[in-house]
Amino acid sequence: MFNWDDVRFFLAVQRGGSLAKAGAALRLDATTVGRRLSNLEAQLGARLFDRTSRGFVLTAAGLRLLPRAEGIEREALALDLDLSGEDQKLAGCVRVTATEMISTRFIAPYLARFHQRYPGICLQLQCTNRDVDLARREADIALRLARPWQDDIVVKKLMSIELGLFASADYVERHGMPTPGALAGHCFILFADTRPFERENAWLHEHVGEGEVVLRSDSVSSIMSATVGGLGIALLPTHVAERTPGLVRTPLEGAPEPRIVWQAVHRDLAGAARIRVVLDFLGHLLT
Repeated sequence: MFNWDDVRFFLAVQRGGSLAKAGAALRLDATTVGRRLSNLEAQLGARLFDRTSRGFVLTAAGLRLLPRAEGIEREALALDLDLSGEDQKLAGCVRVTATEMISTRFIAPYLARFHQRYPGICLQLQCTNRDVDLARREADIALRLARPWQDDIVVKKLMSIELGLFASADYVERHGMPTPGALAGHCFILFADTRPFERENAWLHEHVGEGEVVLRSDSVSSIMSATVGGLGIALLPTHVAERTPGLVRTPLEGAPEPRIVWQAVHRDLAGAARIRVVLDFLGHLLT
C-alpha cells in the first residue's frame, strides 16, 4: 500500500518535467519533491520516470499509473468541494484563462461591475494563447478560439470574432491606400508562427502577395498598437479595430472565416455557485 499523498508529487513532476518546476508548482523545494517521488517508487517497486537530458520522461510503469493518479486527484478535489460546502458559496477564487485580446478588451473593463455584485469572489485572469488543461485544474474556466472536444468538458458557443485588414490613417497618408493587386511597397504585420494563428497566417500569406512582412507577434494587443503607430497593415478583430481611433479598414477583399469564442468548464465544477455566476457573467459579455 502506498501513500496517497505522494500521488500529487508524481503528477507535479509529470506536468513540469523536472523537480524544480514541480517544486515551484507545489511551493516546495526540489529536494523534497525528489524524496517524495523516490518514496513512491520504492513503495510501488517500480521506476516511474527516466531521468534524461530532456527532463523526466514517464516509463511504462509511469504511463500505467498516470490515468489512475489523475483519477485520484479528481476524486480528492471533488470530495474536498463536497465536504467543505465551497461549491455552494459565492466566495473564493475562480481562475479564468483567455487570450490577451479577449481578456483586455472584452473582460477587464467590466470587472468592477462584477466585483460590486460578487465581492466575495476573486477572479484570477490568465492571459495566454495556450490551451490549458481543465482536467488537470490548470484553470476553472477557459475561453478558447478552438472548440474543446473532451467528454468531461462542458462547452458553450459564445460570440464570433470577425477579422479585417486595417491600417492607420498616418500609414495611408504616407504609403497610400492599398488596393488588390497593387501591394508592392506595402508593409504587413503578421501573427507569430504558432498553432493558434495557423489559419490566419495561411490566409495572409495567400493574400499579401508582394507585400513586405515587417513584424510578427503572438500578441494581438501588440499588433494593434503597432498598427495604430503606423507600422503597417494588419489583420485585426473588426469589433475592436473599428472602435479604435486612427484606424481605417482597407478595401482589400476577403477575410478569414470568423473565429468562434468557446466557453469551457470541467463537468465537476460546472455546478459550483461561484463558477456558475462567472459563467453567466462571461456569457453576458461575449454574446
